[in-house]
Amino acid sequence: MAQLSTEQLLYLLYAVAYSTEGTVTKGTVKKHLSKKCQNDADKICKDLFDLKFLESPKRGRLAVTDMGMRALVTNLQTTDYKFNSQQGVKVLNTLLYCFKLAASDPQTYSGFVEDMDFETFVEKFKKLYFEERRRQERRGVVAIHSRELCQKFMEDNPISQAKVKKYFDRLKEDGYVFAVTEIDEELIQWVE
Repeated sequence: MAQLSTEQLLYLLYAVAYSTEGTVTKGTVKKHLSKKCQNDADKICKDLFDLKFLESPKRGRLAVTDMGMRALVTNLQTTDYKFNSQQGVKVLNTLLYCFKLAASDPQTYSGFVEDMDFETFVEKFKKLYFEERRRQERRGVVAIHSRELCQKFMEDNPISQAKVKKYFDRLKEDGYVFAVTEIDEELIQWVE
């Protein structure tokens, strides 16, 4: 599931909160966004359409897709955004609805963080490492940065950053990878 920016999260939340009969206008959503977000509302909306989180069933109306709703519920579970009391009853009711969805169907709405064991991590990380190595070998220079590889791993797999760090440190301790730091960047090599 995609990691939403705070602005995208709020746009989806307000689209659900202020919809009537499942649809809402762009203007209604934009009106409830902060001043900063209002300036970027068209871009945020376009990005959400590109991700297929929004659709336009009728001219001038928006609707949040099922995939958009899953993304909203999943991202609400991990957001650090601080809501203020000015949001109103509709937003609070929508938040409660999203929490009920998450509680009623954890399989569908908890796709953001998976409880991955170390053996599965090793298998998937090794595969990603060798894919990246082959890609770099075609360019002629191999320099695999641990930070970039861990970031790519988190993008490709539903796992928390804390768990990736813990498991990556264990990879080094157990001798799966050899790490060297050069110019503030940790380079790694899989021990074969």
